[in-house]
Amino acid sequence: MLKQLRRKLDTLKHDKNYKRECLKICFIYLFIGFIWIYFSDHIINFVFDDHKTILKLHTYKGLFYVFLTAVVLYYLISGLLKQVESTEKKLNESYDELSAANEELQAYVQQLTASEEELRSQYDQIVEFDKMLSLSEEKYKGLITQMQLGLALYEGKKEDDIYHYKLVETNYSHEVLTGLKQDEILGKYFYEVLGNLEPEHVEQLMHTILTGESTRYERFQNNTNYYYEIIAYRPKEFQLAVIVNDITKRKLAEEQTKISENNFRNLFEYSPDSIFLLSDDKIINCNSAVVHMFGAKSRDEIIGKSPMEFTPNRQPDGALSMDRLNGYLDECLKNGKNRFEWWNYRGDGSLMPNDIMMTMIKAYDKNIIYAVCRDISDRKQMEERLHYLSYHDQLTDLYNRRFFEDELLRMDIEENYPLTLTMADINGLKLVNDSFGHIVGDKYIQKVSKVLKEGFRQEDILCRLAGDEFIIISPNTQEEEIKDIIIHIKELSKNEEVNSVNISISFGYCTKNKQEESIQEVLKKAEDYMYKKKLLESPSMRGKTIYTIMAALHEKNPREEEHSHRVSQLCERMGKAMNLPDDEVRELKTVGLLHDIGKVAIEEGILNKNGKLNDEEWEEIKKHPEIGYRILSTVNELSEMAEYVLAHHERWDGSGYPKGLKGEEIPIQSRIIAVVDAYDAMISERSYHKAKSKEYAINELKSGVGSQFSEECVNLFIEKVAGEIYD
Repeated sequence: MLKQLRRKLDTLKHDKNYKRECLKICFIYLFIGFIWIYFSDHIINFVFDDHKTILKLHTYKGLFYVFLTAVVLYYLISGLLKQVESTEKKLNESYDELSAANEELQAYVQQLTASEEELRSQYDQIVEFDKMLSLSEEKYKGLITQMQLGLALYEGKKEDDIYHYKLVETNYSHEVLTGLKQDEILGKYFYEVLGNLEPEHVEQLMHTILTGESTRYERFQNNTNYYYEIIAYRPKEFQLAVIVNDITKRKLAEEQTKISENNFRNLFEYSPDSIFLLSDDKIINCNSAVVHMFGAKSRDEIIGKSPMEFTPNRQPDGALSMDRLNGYLDECLKNGKNRFEWWNYRGDGSLMPNDIMMTMIKAYDKNIIYAVCRDISDRKQMEERLHYLSYHDQLTDLYNRRFFEDELLRMDIEENYPLTLTMADINGLKLVNDSFGHIVGDKYIQKVSKVLKEGFRQEDILCRLAGDEFIIISPNTQEEEIKDIIIHIKELSKNEEVNSVNISISFGYCTKNKQEESIQEVLKKAEDYMYKKKLLESPSMRGKTIYTIMAALHEKNPREEEHSHRVSQLCERMGKAMNLPDDEVRELKTVGLLHDIGKVAIEEGILNKNGKLNDEEWEEIKKHPEIGYRILSTVNELSEMAEYVLAHHERWDGSGYPKGLKGEEIPIQSRIIAVVDAYDAMISERSYHKAKSKEYAINELKSGVGSQFSEECVNLFIEKVAGEIYD
């Protein structure tokens, strides 16, 4: 029994309920024992005093405790055993259920094993079929890719029209034939790929999609210049396969058969170029342009003749025409083509240059030379003109520097000694350009070149090196002869002028007498001598030109002359009022006279305009101080005055022009001119306003103090000058 109990207990020792029951029994046993021992001892000792009686009671108490605990343990262990039996029963029932489930599971496993074998067999078959399908697909793709026909596959949905079918597949031939790159069109809609397809062809394709019937048509594609045969069919529902076949050669052959003869006849007959056919050195056919070129009445006068009958014996370079023509014909027969220039007679007997293109063609089992002759008379004239311009100055028609450098080397030989080089330089050209503009300056240069041509001899070589420099090469000429020529030219110059400015030229020369002398050294000496002469002659010429320019200005606008003289007098009065030295007073008077010299370069219409100037005209007027400065600065004696003229429109507050000088930065002479110029402009009649009163002008000067004018100059002018000159 104990073994059975132990076995049952062992089966439950891992059960949480079993452990809890064991702890419960121990706790009850401990509690009862503690209560019994503790309270029984105290009760006995309290009730009885006799020691023997107490011992007996303790003995009976122990026996009673054993009996009591045996009864309690019996009931507790009995309850535990009932739980063990109940648990064992449940375990047996669970075991039976598990056994039944295990048997059922084994049956399922057997079924699954059988199904797995069947599925494995089916899988092997699917893998085999897949391999066969892949191999077939690869063969199909290879066939599609390598075939010469282009293929494009479109797919759509039930609700899509043809324009919204997408391109899903193309082959390489499709790209080659249509010029549509595969990576650029895949995935695009039909209308994006073939948006320019003709409506009737679109209807054919739509019919194929709807009915499944294949269709065929031909079309020409502009971007590739190919003719295509299109065959369309429906592989599956909502698919459209388009096969493209290049039929260009066939179409061209068909068209060529129809039109080649007519086209050739038209091109041949109506070409503006002269065309003829040669065989066995004879002309066997020609167009009407050849008849016109040779001045014949009809083709019959030309056909059957040799080209040499219309050609001079020699070409312009001296070569025999017969030999050269035979060489050209042989080269054409050898290489299949040839191109060359050729001179032949016109109908009026004059020579005409031609650009001839020969091509050998086969016809009737014979070698025929097809020759096109193009009149290049205009081109030859242009070439001669370009050659002329490359060695001549366009403005003067004299030789240019390039020609001079080449000719100097050619002329530097002993038979031309003494060889004299003469340098000529125009005096005051910059002054003329600044004063009257470059158009007048160009006329000045042309006048000088005209005088040089008249003064030098026929055998002398005149060249223009740069803007104002000329050089003359005189072979077999002594220096004494050149001196006489220069004197003669200076006399001729006195009779020539441009805008009232007399021509002035400085000369320098040097002669090479021996071979060992350097021609470059001779040139340098001539140039140095010319510059020495220019230093002496140019300043006086520029001084005269200044007053010529003033005269030209006064001729354009007579009021300017009167204004300049009045400003000059007022400047002189201001200089004396300021107790300036006499030379500075004279200088101030001269500056007053020349202060508006820059207006000579301003258009006459602007200077004499009635009414207010517009912004563009005002900007033009504002240039005259700078122009005047450039004109005067060309003369050394007037260079300081040029600074005063440049600044005479500056304002005291810095808002003037052209530099925006302020206060004491403005030269005193310029400040004086600013006051007297403004005063005279107000009290004088101008093209744009009537004369104001003296009182008005003085009030305006006062109001301009500190902004436009110097207070010192205005006060001095009002106190000592304004009332004197007009009283």
